[in-house]
Amino acid sequence: MIVTMINFEELHRIAPEVAEPIGKRFTESGLGMLGTIRSNGAPRVSPIEVAPFDDRSLFVGMMPNSQKHLDALRDPRYCMVTAIADKDDLAGEGKLFGVLDLVTDVDRAAAILGRHAEANGFDPEALAGSPMFELLIDMAAWQIVIDDAFTTFSWKEGADGVQRRSRTN
Repeated sequence: MIVTMINFEELHRIAPEVAEPIGKRFTESGLGMLGTIRSNGAPRVSPIEVAPFDDRSLFVGMMPNSQKHLDALRDPRYCMVTAIADKDDLAGEGKLFGVLDLVTDVDRAAAILGRHAEANGFDPEALAGSPMFELLIDMAAWQIVIDDAFTTFSWKEGADGVQRRSRTN
């Protein structure tokens, strides 16, 4: 079975009830927890800055030859979770699943890094040449408490629209 990946902008179009709150959390915190796959198959989870771009795509940059970078080159599958403040943070949690797509267009990578540097007050030259990856998505979920019930909105490639599930403790 061939799985089609979409970018975050497309997720906004087809599943806004999932994409909008996830995008808001990434924009507000600037952070996510990125899960990659180590060479031995074990998971690696790392905090990472997330850079939303004008077209609503999501990007992450990595230090050249870091373990995360090597993971992504070897096996591009990822899971990204929005940052939460603590165990009492009920503002919602988002999850994205898919592949990390290396941005090979040097000008595009520089523009993404420049925009992120401008928004976050650092010198883009200090990180020039760092690999940038776009998050391509085949599954996404947003979970939040609504009326004392944990409510999950999820989208999966090939499924019919957004699914909604609720459960109470």
